[in-house]
Amino acid sequence: MSRILKTLLLLLLLAGISGSPVSAQTEDENSETVYSNDGKGWIFGLNVGLYYPSKSTAAYYNGDAANENNANYVMSNYYWYQEIFHTLNANDSISIYGLPGNMHYKIAIQPGIYAQFCFNPELALLIEFNYMNLKANDVIVFEVDHKEYLTEPDLRLYPIRGVEERVYANIGLKRTFPRDESLAWFVTGGLNVNSTKAKKSSFYVEQKEYSMINRYGNSGYIPNSNMQTYNVYQGGVGFGMFAGAGATLKFNNSIFIEPGITAHWLMVKLNRYTDMNPGIGAYLRFLF
Repeated sequence: MSRILKTLLLLLLLAGISGSPVSAQTEDENSETVYSNDGKGWIFGLNVGLYYPSKSTAAYYNGDAANENNANYVMSNYYWYQEIFHTLNANDSISIYGLPGNMHYKIAIQPGIYAQFCFNPELALLIEFNYMNLKANDVIVFEVDHKEYLTEPDLRLYPIRGVEERVYANIGLKRTFPRDESLAWFVTGGLNVNSTKAKKSSFYVEQKEYSMINRYGNSGYIPNSNMQTYNVYQGGVGFGMFAGAGATLKFNNSIFIEPGITAHWLMVKLNRYTDMNPGIGAYLRFLF
């Protein structure tokens, strides 16, 4: 599906959200779920939920030679190679036998803050910010003392991990469909701006961490040398769109609870992995 078609679908969705009913008013106007005495104004809330992003960007942490953080960076350093060599009790050589081919993220907890400005009981502008600490896990495979003759290779499996922080900002419209004074359904849609920062890209050999992020510049790692390390920022700002649906449950005149789901289609700013990809989350929102 082309980007133009996706944009057109988003515009149609927003048009459907913002459109007013062309038929007569509901039979009982008092059945509308409103957020204030006149159904207008600001209301604020807190989100807590779970989110599962696309695994496509998790490959950023798989140690591939084409990635800016790669396992060859560690293995090409004489001192790190010797450490791993002795840790694995090798006699001749060690080499990387395999890297993850299907790395993916774990489901992440997603807290956030929320605000909406109600134009009327059925239409509102929404703004929300959600935070995620994402973790990607798999294994790296080492071969110890490679043998040319026919025999089973000595393979050792060790963890390889990536950690990143993401902040999602969703800005869009919310269309509410009242059922009675305590229940309403809603749909949402709009634009997403996200900020991503890679915090860790490492593999571990017998519980010792080897970071694939180059914090030593052109000098390379030298043990016991009091070398200067650098803060390395990897990530950036990306864009996309979102759509969702849920229910509004009213418990008294000032407290609402909204269970719902949100789907994203967005670009995350990680080098070599900037294609548009989906993600989906579920949340429980408390409005006050």
